[in-house]
Parts: sequence; C-alpha cells; structure tokens
Amino acid sequence: MRIKRSRLNTFYLKKRISKKDKEGCSTGEWGTGVPFVGEQWPASGKVQVQQYGDRLNYILNLKLDGVYQIIKEKQGASFDFGNDLVFREQDGICIFADEKSDPDYRIIAIKPYRQLKMELEKI
Repeated sequence: MRIKRSRLNTFYLKKRISKKDKEGCSTGEWGTGVPFVGEQWPASGKVQVQQYGDRLNYILNLKLDGVYQIIKEKQGASFDFGNDLVFREQDGICIFADEKSDPDYRIIAIKPYRQLKMELEKI
C-alpha cells in the first residue's frame, strides 16, 4: 500500500523514560520530541473491532515510509530509522498536541511490514 503525499503530516516522537520515585513506584517521563513524517487514520475494520472492542474510538493507525533496522532488546524490539528516530512500544507520539506538550497518544503495537505500521492509543 502506498502512502499518499496529500495525507502526510509531521508528528513528534517522544521517548518514554522510566524512573522511580522516592517510594519505589515507577513513573514515566517524556523525552524531547523528534519530528517525523507519516500518515495517520482512525482504526476500523473487522479485525481491529474484534481486537479493541469499545476502545476502538481511541485507536489510530500510523504508517511510515523509509528504511529501518530492527534491533532486538531485552524488553522487545525497536525500529531504528537513523537520526535519533527509534520507535518502541510505549513511546509517546504527538498527533494533535504540539511539540512542547506531553504526547497525546502512545504506541501499543508495531507491525514491521515493508512500511512500518503502528497502532496508537489515546493517553
């Protein structure tokens, strides 16, 4: 499937940084925003309806074009496009928010097809 230029937008990836507070509870903070270009659309279809159910209204799909490398890590895999653009599950993406605010969506699934496809959930 081809990405249409008319549907491309600029988004910002913010890495999730896990920290522990004084009581030992883990909390998450967001790093600085890294810009990238992609195509997003709302979740739909029979498979996603069965998979997400009532949460479907809060799910978006995002597709990126480009060459990436899959890097295996302890907690899963990351997808490196170079230039400090590395996608991992649980990272945040600013879809409707600006670059300086906290992300409004987080990555819940990454599918490594020819073009990288991700499923995002509203935070």
